Amino acid sequence: MLEFLSLYSKIQNPTLEMVVFTFLLAFLCASCIAVTYYKTSPSSLKTANFIQSLILSSIIATMIVQSIGDNVASGLGMIGALTIINFRTSFRDPRDIIFMFAALGTGIACGSYVFMIAILGTSIFCFVALCLK
Repeated sequence: MLEFLSLYSKIQNPTLEMVVFTFLLAFLCASCIAVTYYKTSPSSLKTANFIQSLILSSIIATMIVQSIGDNVASGLGMIGALTIINFRTSFRDPRDIIFMFAALGTGIACGSYVFMIAILGTSIFCFVALCLK
């Protein structure tokens, strides 16, 4: 398993199976974060929309990072395009922002093909969040 994860640490042209694996891993890690959020948050703060956005944001971050790759010009263009999107949602709890960053970080790690960091970071984040509950 470690050989598979280290084999794809830097890829110029990823294969279809690698792209599918990357999205599945981002989905699984983000789902763990969403379940942890669901288990550790009071019932008054839980909304289905926010839990779905945790999972979907990780997949979107994976797609963005994979599409940018190592191309600086594409990265700057993507930043310009993404500044159009403005989050006008007010978070009721500061924990919501942290969980959203965790999901985005998981997607960025998967999109950058740094799978071990994605897996360990998600595991440690979920463990600490459960312990702090």
